[in-house]
Amino acid sequence: MTSEWSGRLVSYLVIGMFVVLLYEVVLRYVFQSPTMWAHETAQMMYGVHGLMAGAVALLYRVHVRMDVIYSRWSERTKAKMDCGMGLLALTFLSLFLWEAGKAGVHSFIIQEISRTAWGPPIWIYKLFFPIAVLLVLLQAIADLIRNFTFAITGVRYENDT
Repeated sequence: MTSEWSGRLVSYLVIGMFVVLLYEVVLRYVFQSPTMWAHETAQMMYGVHGLMAGAVALLYRVHVRMDVIYSRWSERTKAKMDCGMGLLALTFLSLFLWEAGKAGVHSFIIQEISRTAWGPPIWIYKLFFPIAVLLVLLQAIADLIRNFTFAITGVRYENDT
């Protein structure tokens, strides 16, 4: 539920990116007066959009996977393999969360800004890294619990994806 909610919320960034880039195109090509902020703003919005989409992508299982062998397995065998991969993912995501958190906090403490002429605050953008990783980690934990339960019992619950 949290993954879906955050995915819906972050999807509105696409509208913001469209507005920013449309504004830039009109100013640049109609009025010959380009902005120095629009491109970088759109890049940061796109970055946050991509980061925050990870949890909802995991929820709906749309990440790229090698299906050559996987598709031939039974549902319970898939669940068992997903448990193993889930444990690896939890290890990686935990380490990633730690490092992203350190980088985000450091950026906030020093009030990091971009080195471009416009110089927007980068620390706001960098704080989304640990938030996004935390959301993916929580979704991975939920998936691991679902897969483990199914691998052991063979019963899927109604709300499982």
